[in-house]
Amino acid sequence: MNKYFLSIMSILILFQSFRVLDEILYHHDDVEVRGYKIIDKENTRNNETKEEVKIELDIENLFTNADLKKGRKLSKQCASCHDFSKNLSIKIGPPLWGIVDRKTAIIADYKYSKSLSKVKRNWTKLELFNFLEEPKEYLKGTSMMYKGLKKIDDRIDLISYLESLR
Repeated sequence: MNKYFLSIMSILILFQSFRVLDEILYHHDDVEVRGYKIIDKENTRNNETKEEVKIELDIENLFTNADLKKGRKLSKQCASCHDFSKNLSIKIGPPLWGIVDRKTAIIADYKYSKSLSKVKRNWTKLELFNFLEEPKEYLKGTSMMYKGLKKIDDRIDLISYLESLR
């Protein structure tokens, strides 16, 4: 019985010595908080809002370097759902002729989602800029099935092209 007890005790002492040796060799005092930092989604949204305000202040300056040809090329991915002509034909989505500075949800024959119908704004450059980044996140409940344009230059070019449609 004693030899079993001694073998268990020697193993425990060996493991404890490894721990002590590890503390001596690899001890770091600079770790203040252990574990992972949990990012609060609401705080992240507040930070994004601050960034949007910065963009709002400089949005007109961003549009000075817009490329209409690139915007027209980008609009081709929208053409399967939206009409760009003066006819204002309704496809899967509402027509986009004259959308810049137009009120939201005003095409009479098109059935808008409830969330877009409730929004009483104009499609300003800034509004389109923020919406086109990620439509499903910007306007919860929208029926627009589009992942969005992440690149700022692409959004600027597309909005400039849409603005030219008058």
